[in-house]
Amino acid sequence: MAYPFAAAEVLTAVDLNAMIGAPTQNAITTVTYTAVLLDAGKTVTLSNASAVTLTIPAQASVSWADNTQLNFLNLGAGTVTVTPAAGVTINGTPLTLATSKGGSLVRTASNTWTFTPTGGGGKVLQVVSATKTDTFSTSSSSFVDLTGLTATLTPSSTSSKVLIDVVIYFGASADNTSAKFNLLRGSTNIAQPSGGSELATAFGGSITAAAAMTAAPISFLDSPATDSAVTYKIQAAAASATIYVNRGNNANRTSISTITLMEISA
Repeated sequence: MAYPFAAAEVLTAVDLNAMIGAPTQNAITTVTYTAVLLDAGKTVTLSNASAVTLTIPAQASVSWADNTQLNFLNLGAGTVTVTPAAGVTINGTPLTLATSKGGSLVRTASNTWTFTPTGGGGKVLQVVSATKTDTFSTSSSSFVDLTGLTATLTPSSTSSKVLIDVVIYFGASADNTSAKFNLLRGSTNIAQPSGGSELATAFGGSITAAAAMTAAPISFLDSPATDSAVTYKIQAAAASATIYVNRGNNANRTSISTITLMEISA
């Protein structure tokens, strides 16, 4: 068997990778990086605690071959954003890579690329939860903030969705009393059906016995379209009498209420 090297030669890892076609890595630790021709067929790892901007240069700057494939892997805590240089079009969304996520770019035409993140969407990227263990009461027919039942999440991508699950235990000072609850993103009332007044369209429930408690569940999939911190909170209103959260009219009967936020990838 003939070998493409002399007997006295010693193969390096790079030589062996080249012979068997194994991809090599290009490790990048800066917060900005512009892809180069030598990245073709490699895996470019990006690692920084801050956000990283990855730029794909134009054909006039780099002589990309037809069907060039560029592979990227984010090993850092900062989100990697894939950015086209002037004159370049990148199809596919989202053009971001969260920690431990990878993706590939394929050149489909001059100055035109398609980006495909590794793995499908619909994955839970992070979970934030808050538990209200104390009590709350209001007799206001207008909505007021339900203190302590709020949570804040910072999406890793503007294309992410947020699944909000809320369970509120409440009681009342009189029989057959209704409680109403609204879900807000910041100061924006969300999860409301079209038509009707705010009170008529609010989430809520009623309680038939003043000494008892009942649960008001809320589940809603929101599209905040931001990668900045988003705060979700609950507001409460009483149709009559006084409503209590985490207790009935009998203060010895108590419970807890929770709000959970889950970031869902696109």
